[in-house]
This record gives sequence, structure tokens and C-alpha cells, in this order.
Amino acid sequence: MNRLFTSLAVGAATLACSTLVAEDFQPLMAATRTTWPEKQHIGVICNYRVSQPQVMALAKAAGEGALITVVDARIPDEASAAATLLARSKANYVVLMPRDQVFHDGSFAATVAVARLAAAGIPATGTTPVALKQGAVFSVGDGTEGQILVNNHLIGTIDVTLPDRSTILQKSSLVMTREGMATIRVRSAK
Repeated sequence: MNRLFTSLAVGAATLACSTLVAEDFQPLMAATRTTWPEKQHIGVICNYRVSQPQVMALAKAAGEGALITVVDARIPDEASAAATLLARSKANYVVLMPRDQVFHDGSFAATVAVARLAAAGIPATGTTPVALKQGAVFSVGDGTEGQILVNNHLIGTIDVTLPDRSTILQKSSLVMTREGMATIRVRSAK
């Protein structure tokens, strides 16, 4: 009886933790679709092995027809190379992964990558307020409590339409496609 109770308690705790960790990218994707309906190529820089659940959540929110190019970067020194790869792959915009180990919102590496992308004319978006301080054009999600935060001080040569506050090449190393989700293409920053 005690063993069954312990197993059930561990299972419930695991389920609760996985629910708390899951990022909701639905508000962000709704805002990008409303603002940029023609932009379907999303860029992401992260440690893919660690951030894969976040990337999968983004793919579900983006839906079929979208393409996510993930640059698998694991150390801060790969920020410039990762940004260059995304620029060459012609990503329309970048989504910052809020819980990545190295390229998370507020990290120096993410700031370097966002600045490099902005210089190439590729805007960044995020789900937390700190993403705006890094140069993201707007942010909406769990970290903003559902509010669209728009950056009034853009950097670089970005020429994009910002959302209305009242509305919401190298070889691929891996390509994943699932019904109802965006296609995910993973490339190494090395």
C-alpha cells in the first residue's frame, strides 16, 4: 500500500512539474500571425537537446505551414555564428526561448545574437519583459501576463510592422515534421 501511494505521489509531482515548465507560445504566435501573416519562417537559437520541449511547444503553437529553423548553439561564443546561420537561412523573425541554458531572455549571449540579427534586418520576439531590453520588437506570453509589450527603442536596421497593443544555407542535421505542427529543421552552430 505504501509503495502504491509513493508511486502515485511521484507520478502526480512529475505531472505537476511538467505542466509548470511548459511554455505557452499561443499568445506570441497569435500576435505574430496578426501582425505578420506572410511570415512563416521562425528562427530559434538554443541548446536543442535541453530546449527541445520548448521548441516542440512553439511548433504546436505555430501550426502546419510554418518552418522553424533551430540553430543548436551550446556556448555563448556561438552567438554570432548562430545569428549568421539564421540570417543565411532567411528566417523572418526569431523567437527567444525563455528557459534555454545559454540563450535565454536576459542572457548576454541572447543579447549579442539579437543585436546581430537586428543588423541583418531580422526582428526578435519573446515571451518576457526582459526580451524587450535585449532588442526584441515585442513580447507576449506567460512572462508578460498576456499583455503585448512593444519595444519603443528598436536597434539595428529592422523594418517591421509592430503589433497593435490592443490585438493579439547549410545542410540540415535534422528535420522533423508532425501533423498539426510546424516543421522543425535543426542546424549546428559549429
